[in-house]
Amino acid sequence: MTGATAYAMSFHAIGGWVERSAVLVFNTWFLLSLGRAYLLGLRGEAAREREWVTRAVGILLGIATRPVMGVFFATSGRTHLGPNQFFGMAFWIGFSINAVVTELWLQSRRRAKLHKPELYFERFALSRSEHNLNVRS
Repeated sequence: MTGATAYAMSFHAIGGWVERSAVLVFNTWFLLSLGRAYLLGLRGEAAREREWVTRAVGILLGIATRPVMGVFFATSGRTHLGPNQFFGMAFWIGFSINAVVTELWLQSRRRAKLHKPELYFERFALSRSEHNLNVRS
């Protein structure tokens, strides 16, 4: 529902083509992430599904980061930018901040699992020796 309304609302974007392009890029990325998560869930790949759902939620939360617009409103006397000029920039900034932070967080978790597998196994109450036995059988 969110994806469909975002596409519909972008036809009358206050920020013009800059805002419309941000909405189209991030909304498409959001919907593709949800679709990927759904397919991975059907296959039973819970860890990868969770990663893609996290990515989708991170993109969706970009809407909440848009109060960056408040900075543009507060400085409009100095910058002489009107809402139709800064809405697009605020969309790109807000969505990009969340997308980058989400990706960095996902990559740091992946890197932590690769470099410290014993922590990963302890979390699931498996010792290294139990894991090795399960792998060999």
